[in-house]
Amino acid sequence: MKKTFMTGAAIAAATMMTAAPAAADAAGDFYKGKTLNIYLGVSPGGIYGTLAHMLSKHISKHLPHTPTSVVTVMRGAGGTKAINYIYNVAPQDGTVAITPNAGVVKRVLLKIGQPKYDPGKLQWLGGWGEATNTVTIRADAGVKSLKEAMEKEVILGAIGRSSNTFMMPALMNNTVGTKFKIITGYRGGSPIRKAIETGELHGWSGQWLGWKLRKADWIRDGKIVNLVQMASKKSPDLPDVPLLSELAKDDEQREMFEFVQTGLGDKAFIVAPGVPKDRAAVLSKAYMATLRDPEFVAEMTKRSYTIDPIEQARIEAWVKKVMATPKERIETLRKLMGLTGGKKKG
Repeated sequence: MKKTFMTGAAIAAATMMTAAPAAADAAGDFYKGKTLNIYLGVSPGGIYGTLAHMLSKHISKHLPHTPTSVVTVMRGAGGTKAINYIYNVAPQDGTVAITPNAGVVKRVLLKIGQPKYDPGKLQWLGGWGEATNTVTIRADAGVKSLKEAMEKEVILGAIGRSSNTFMMPALMNNTVGTKFKIITGYRGGSPIRKAIETGELHGWSGQWLGWKLRKADWIRDGKIVNLVQMASKKSPDLPDVPLLSELAKDDEQREMFEFVQTGLGDKAFIVAPGVPKDRAAVLSKAYMATLRDPEFVAEMTKRSYTIDPIEQARIEAWVKKVMATPKERIETLRKLMGLTGGKKKG
């Protein structure tokens, strides 16, 4: 009878092969009888709130043992309060995750809202797409292009000076020479759109998705004009609207514009640094499966959402790149965006 002998390397490989499924099973078994808490740092009725509730509805069936999933709202500091809580206070056992609003990484670098977390240490599990922001105005405002906005005053509404609704137009005033007059103090996108509707404002800098969700008839009837868009690539809806980076006068300005306009982590799913890696992997797999779930996609499409999954590795690479931005450039941006000293236009 022929005997078969295994080398030490073969034995180790076989051991690893049997250990890996066991570890995965243990991570999955953790969710038996548990509740997954998905935190939301902004209004439950907005863009991110709708996504969080739809995610909560569908993700359980993609998790082992179909645990209960609930959304917990913790508003404050533009979403920073919720991120701080996830990072510093909440249990880091895999039962708590967050679908943050835009600016998670940049708020740390730009020192907005007293962030107390390190984006490089957060565990990024994937994203449902990238936010496309636009400067959008009424078609009857007398301005049809950004060039014309450099010659004629346009009145824009904003939430506050530390909001993108203020910072992006301020940046354009101080770089490309637009004449935006920015009025702060509005309590969200809905009040701003209402003021645009009544003629109190000409427009604002906000998410293009918000217009699609709230004022689809305005888009259909040609009542609004998009002057510029901000994302890593042009939205399929806006092929003729320039990216902010296309307006740069030199390489340094282009790099600054790319920094502010790109947000691959703006629509992410995140857990804290202390969550065991195997449980984070289970959540990531379930999250990405949800984003590709035909029922989930159909429900989101019905609500005018575009689901464009971004893999975990791509987001992590982007975060690493952004976190390496030189401090001098960050300080320059803070001044140009109206966050610190110096005279500001608008």
